[in-house]
Amino acid sequence: MTKRLSGSSFFFDRVVLGHPKTVILCVLMAVGFLMFQARNFRLDASAETLVLENDEDLRYSRMISSRYGDQDFLVLAYTPREDLLSPKTLDSIARLRDGLKSLDNVESVLSILDVPLLESPPVSLRDVSGVLATLETTTVDKELARAELRNSPLYKNLLVSSDLKTTALLINFKEDRHYHDLLQRRNELRQKKASGQLSLQENVELSRVMEEFRQYRDKARKQRHWDILMIRSVMNNYREDADLFLGGISMIADDMISFIENDLTIFGVGVLLFLIITLGVIFRRLRWVCLPILFCLVSVICMVGLLGWFGWEVTVISSNFISLQLIMTMAIAIHLIVRYRELLAQNPEESNRRLILNTVLVKLKPCVYAVLTTIAGFGSLVLCDILPVITFGWMMIAGLIVSLIVTFMLFPALLVLMPKVAPSVIREGRFSPTSILARFTEARGLLI
Repeated sequence: MTKRLSGSSFFFDRVVLGHPKTVILCVLMAVGFLMFQARNFRLDASAETLVLENDEDLRYSRMISSRYGDQDFLVLAYTPREDLLSPKTLDSIARLRDGLKSLDNVESVLSILDVPLLESPPVSLRDVSGVLATLETTTVDKELARAELRNSPLYKNLLVSSDLKTTALLINFKEDRHYHDLLQRRNELRQKKASGQLSLQENVELSRVMEEFRQYRDKARKQRHWDILMIRSVMNNYREDADLFLGGISMIADDMISFIENDLTIFGVGVLLFLIITLGVIFRRLRWVCLPILFCLVSVICMVGLLGWFGWEVTVISSNFISLQLIMTMAIAIHLIVRYRELLAQNPEESNRRLILNTVLVKLKPCVYAVLTTIAGFGSLVLCDILPVITFGWMMIAGLIVSLIVTFMLFPALLVLMPKVAPSVIREGRFSPTSILARFTEARGLLI
């Protein structure tokens, strides 16, 4: 009587190991589809990624912005090496201001040269409506101006520092009316949806507006990134005369996106190189280095595609998801490789297919339980009230599932197509790291 195979045994024996090329082709098709979706992969460092959509403070902020306007601007701190009101310093500030004004998307630049001086000399109420003196006015008294800038509540610690060593230039960008119209319409429709008053037609409009806003926002971000680069290029011409520091919300958001990109690249590549070296040292065989790395790359590609497909944007909180994905995939792959090598050493005459099947079946349940417990840990993030943390939790849950599926599909399908190699004979010396750690653990268990 033939022993009936369990569901997992039947799947891996008859499907994966029985048709490995078909399985690999299906995986490649899925990877190709997700690579296509990866074009929608986005990074976001805006304030909207930090709060929930129904957050009351966010609603209040949007109401204030729609009522009073929300102009984008940057602040440039200028600390000259000479006296702030010296002719050389004022001339340098004037040239810097004019250089910034000449940029295409800069609407105006407000500097210490442009503000009215009401006490240098004192101006009567009758003369306030007329043309007021500034530091560029030839008749202005510099000492009175110095006293006014130091003591005036309008300028002290706003336009100039209290010690008159640093001044600020306010760089106002041109208003993007189309961006604000799309943003306002999207927020109105979202508010209706949250209150349950959204009609079917408005629901269709919401989807259209959200997609249009997302595309236009990406275009606007690229333009703002270029604007900031041009501003910094102008600043570089004056660094010999002063210390310059640029600040502002749009600059911080732009820099954060650059930081996220660097995190994804540096940590991802760094972890990948570390894993390659570690695998080479541990297994000392090319196939046991290439296969896990392949699983890691496929898992990362699939995860990036899923993020693009579902519209999950990576923030500064979730920027290390690639390195975590690599580590999780590698852990599963190492479990399978070690078990396969153990079975191969114990049963060198066994067929390669039988060894692979036993490896997968023995390690399937422990790996599933390990993934489930890790999912429970990341799942706790979903219960908080911080939007990027919630998104990060869902991302890691999806990443764990992707790593498990990819590894358990590709490991048997690829390995069964490879020739079985002779088992490695590993001789551990008394003073090898493994032996030393084993003896220490056995003798000092209580201490550990």
